[in-house]
Amino acid sequence: MNIKKFNGYFPFLLILALLPACRQQEVKEQKSYAGLVDVRIGRFEEDLFSISPYGLADSIAYLQEKYPVFFPLFTHKIIEIGGPEHEWFIEGLIGFTTDFTIYRVSQRVKEVFPDLTKVEKELSLGFSNLEGFLPETETPEIISCISGFNQSVVTSEGLLSVSLDKYLGAGDEFYRLINPPVPEYEKRNMRPERIAADALFAWISAEFPFDKTQTNLLSNMIYEGRNLYCVKKFLPGINDTLLWGYTSEQMNFCRDHERDMWMYLAENRRIFGSEPFMITQFIKPAPFTKDFTQESPGRAAVWIGYRIVESYMKNNPKVSLEQLMAVTRYQDLLNLSKYSP
Repeated sequence: MNIKKFNGYFPFLLILALLPACRQQEVKEQKSYAGLVDVRIGRFEEDLFSISPYGLADSIAYLQEKYPVFFPLFTHKIIEIGGPEHEWFIEGLIGFTTDFTIYRVSQRVKEVFPDLTKVEKELSLGFSNLEGFLPETETPEIISCISGFNQSVVTSEGLLSVSLDKYLGAGDEFYRLINPPVPEYEKRNMRPERIAADALFAWISAEFPFDKTQTNLLSNMIYEGRNLYCVKKFLPGINDTLLWGYTSEQMNFCRDHERDMWMYLAENRRIFGSEPFMITQFIKPAPFTKDFTQESPGRAAVWIGYRIVESYMKNNPKVSLEQLMAVTRYQDLLNLSKYSP
């Protein structure tokens, strides 16, 4: 039996993201601000799917009042049925909640996530550290939903949404039955343990967007690596395989072949290349990094960017995370990092 992605109303949304900051000495001591923020996740999917299709039209006002920011984002941007002012709105919303696949997914989400206590604790720690080290940054309102397998995390001003149907577990049957099936390298990250890291990465990236005037591969490597460096600092104890979504073998490949990968990029003039397709091959998720070997993981160049940031912070101990996040001249960061794998 094949299950097709529900695409009547859903665009593919890219994960977006944001950041943290703190003095390097404090980071080394793993200083924690646990308790500063108490995250509570709004369960939009529970409210939506608890309403009978026959009563959905009369419940719009309730959903709008309870989710004043998220509800229009969900209907306009995530499932693309517009708003209550459109004549097809009710039909579109009922079509979404009664779609056979989506309804089955909603039941599966209930089984996997009867509550979100563990996720809330992880996010409380992460965002407590974020606010503690970066006082001007505020924790967003966090809402869970079902998006039809189209996005994991969506951010908007003051809001972060997590699609629970993207975190049912790597072995969940839905990921196998979807047509086409979800690739293995993607399924590894579709588990509950990834929610906190993905959410923090998304919020960091949203608050500290990429400087688009810096168009070469090096800039992309360092930008992505810097954001992951911050996630690791704000979720102390997260293991590298979970943070990167790599197998142990792939993680070992990165450690064992760091110099080889860096020398390849340098000797073949890839570092300062700005051709979009080439950059995508090195920094976007993939089963492996084509220019290296099939034993390499996808995004291996981002791992090198992360290592450059580590070297920069180690060799510039007076630089705070706040100052790190303000850097947009990525080549200067490389020069000051004294990076030498």
